[in-house]
Amino acid sequence: MSKTDSRMTENLFRVWLIVVAVFAVGFLGAQLFAPSMRPAARPAGTAQSVSGQNATASQGGTVAGSGYGQLVTDVPPFDPGKAGHVLVAWSRQGMQHVTDAEPAWTLLPAGSTLRAQLVHRGPGPQAVTEGATLTWRLDGEAKPVAAQPAAVADSSLTPAGQAATTPAAKPGDAAAQVKAPQLSGELKLVEGTTLYEATGIPVLPYDGAGGPGGGKGGFNPYPTVTVEARDASGALLATTRCVLPVSTEMGCRNCHGGEWKVGGVAGISPATAADVLEVHDRINGTDLARRAKSGTTVVCRSCHEPADKADAAKPGATPSGKPVPPNMSAAIHGWHAAYMGGRGADACNSCHPSAPQGATRFWRDYHATKGLDCTRCHGAMEDHALSLLRKEQEAGNPAAERLMAAIAPVAVKDAKDIAPRTPWVNLPDCAGCHDFAEKPRSATASAFNKWTADAAGLYAERTDDTTMLRCPACHGAPHAVYPARNPLGRDRDNIPPMQYQQYARAMGASGNCFVCHGETPEFSVHHPLVERKTVTVTVPQGAKLAKPRVPFPHEAHTPAVDCGTCHHKGYVDGGPMKCASKDCHDVVVDAETGTPKDRENPRYFRNAFHGEGPSCNACHARLLAAGKAAGPTECRDCHKVKS
Repeated sequence: MSKTDSRMTENLFRVWLIVVAVFAVGFLGAQLFAPSMRPAARPAGTAQSVSGQNATASQGGTVAGSGYGQLVTDVPPFDPGKAGHVLVAWSRQGMQHVTDAEPAWTLLPAGSTLRAQLVHRGPGPQAVTEGATLTWRLDGEAKPVAAQPAAVADSSLTPAGQAATTPAAKPGDAAAQVKAPQLSGELKLVEGTTLYEATGIPVLPYDGAGGPGGGKGGFNPYPTVTVEARDASGALLATTRCVLPVSTEMGCRNCHGGEWKVGGVAGISPATAADVLEVHDRINGTDLARRAKSGTTVVCRSCHEPADKADAAKPGATPSGKPVPPNMSAAIHGWHAAYMGGRGADACNSCHPSAPQGATRFWRDYHATKGLDCTRCHGAMEDHALSLLRKEQEAGNPAAERLMAAIAPVAVKDAKDIAPRTPWVNLPDCAGCHDFAEKPRSATASAFNKWTADAAGLYAERTDDTTMLRCPACHGAPHAVYPARNPLGRDRDNIPPMQYQQYARAMGASGNCFVCHGETPEFSVHHPLVERKTVTVTVPQGAKLAKPRVPFPHEAHTPAVDCGTCHHKGYVDGGPMKCASKDCHDVVVDAETGTPKDRENPRYFRNAFHGEGPSCNACHARLLAAGKAAGPTECRDCHKVKS
């Protein structure tokens, strides 16, 4: 054999060895990750690529302010002197998340739940459960979803480990016949309760006009629905309206690439949907991308079964012999937490439609106004994931152990200190902060690791002490507790309280029991009321107290005055900025003369209360001039507390 032939043989042998090595590494990698879904450890100091904003100008969307806050919301009339009933309605979810990644895969299909309660007004008011029919209809701005072919829309569960896909219907199939969109329907009385409910309302966040009527380029995550109650003869008893929130602004594209599917602000594009399946295949050794390309819709929950069926097959194995995958919530949060740690609420905003600069901004209720974010209740993403994985771990799922190994807890030292929980059953308990003994401290209040014992304890399911009214009937939907600030219109989430009491607070707030009772009872029959105290206003350090201090009745202002009117600098760590905080009204006196430097300066401390701009005195004077109820304008009526 010549030297040339010898070298050629050696080179071919080297190439063969390289090919075998690459194949072996790929095969072993698939085997290691397939049964466990174990994430790769994140190298120390690795830069994060996930954006905390779901829609910004650089991503092809439009920034906040483009038509936002301008959508007109019609509030139905209410005559307290004649009306015999109060009808309230709300969305059970507070925000229906929809992953419109079809036909590639389906996880969260459209289908909102609307709830309502009807109360007969008068002394000893009663919830109406007989002789009334409640109906709903989507208002013109909402876009209903045409019913999809059954084979594609079917997200029914199959035993874990069986085909996680549903064949797409062919044009000639009977299943491919698309039904007309549902625009109206009836709310049915839930057996054994006073609650009326309509489920599976197929609405998407896109208006028909595609113009300014629905926010950003036709994207309207807050469509409204009108609810009516009629007696047996068909006579109208009451009418109300509420939002039916829904959003497709799921941030998968932040990591998986692709553009927004609709209007540059929302929706999962085909490119993003395809990458999700390809990554799943690469990590877990599945062939979902191939199935999707062949016309089969992947049904995520057919393998990652929801909580109510999660424990049926655990611990154990699928028919193929592989361990049962974690439930959907544990799998998604458990996997991504290893890559998105240390981000606090920004990690939540990267995937959910809650980013302050996004197109939906669903974190919009009173808690948000007080400066609290999602981690106060649900915990940081690491802790949130660990709480779900701990439940899987208890059930003997080996995948949970591997996922937990890559996550470091935030609020506690050891993951064992996080209470295990089942998704949508054990959620943050309102009583973790609100004990009806004293008002929670916004700066420190937290409901994390204080889970509800069962689904009956959820805020959406809990009732008052009479067991007659659901909490959201008076306080508003989850994540939209009154007063909520809706990005499409200030009171869009507050329609019921604005209708019945003309201010955006919980129904009956500030002693307004007349709404339902027609009188003022001696005590609250719904739940104990925490006594509100006045705040004594005094001058800051360095100023001279010339008059008695002022007892400020905060409760008298909150029903009618927006928090931002007075606290116009916002909140820091759950507490309001003080009037004399740095760069606010911090101009007090001249150090040399002991007198005010500039009485006309808006930052002069006294002008926060007496100035021409936003101040107590100016507001009271303006209301009096308009012939409306107002606070005092005379010195002696405010300055009452002597030192």
